[in-house]
Amino acid sequence: MRDADLRAVFDRSVRRLARGVPIRKTSVGIWAPSPVPVIMKVAALLRQMGLIGAASAPGAVVDAGTGDGRVAAVLSRLEPSRPVYGIEKDPVLCVQAAANLRALRARGEVHLVEGDYCDAAAYESCGLDRRAIAIVVNYPDGNQRRLARFVAEHAGLDARLCLFTHDRSMEVDELALQARRDVPVDDGPDWRLSVYGPLHDPRAAIS
Repeated sequence: MRDADLRAVFDRSVRRLARGVPIRKTSVGIWAPSPVPVIMKVAALLRQMGLIGAASAPGAVVDAGTGDGRVAAVLSRLEPSRPVYGIEKDPVLCVQAAANLRALRARGEVHLVEGDYCDAAAYESCGLDRRAIAIVVNYPDGNQRRLARFVAEHAGLDARLCLFTHDRSMEVDELALQARRDVPVDDGPDWRLSVYGPLHDPRAAIS
């Protein structure tokens, strides 16, 4: 799967779903697709931080609010041996995500789940043990505190919540901030990647 293939597939996806506007109204809110180059930079930072890659702890990756599947596609490309779960509540986006992953012939183990990423039933429907989650990746759209509470209450101590956004003022209090990295872009302000873990985790912050 080449970089050019990723960009081409998801450029077509935006044209089909958003119809020329930067966001799409869905059955549950809005969808604003993150640029593929930004996602690739976020994934590279996660690897540098040891959250994905050979040196990382085992466990599943959850793309919370997978949209058209672009984050799940990038992560499965980097981690073909690690299960990636894309959870999306809007059925139209789920159908498009499945089509995009088929077009890319994604090498990794990618599971698409139609459901609420803050509802235990979504995880039970696909047989994912929430205690086996390694990281949860999300672009915050107003649900970040609800998601942070879900991770704190339902995931294991090894789970990390990774939020990436161009809103550099975004914070959550339900988990402890463990690391923060800027994600430079060619045009416009830098994005930011923030990694959160349990409030009472005895381990040191990620270097």
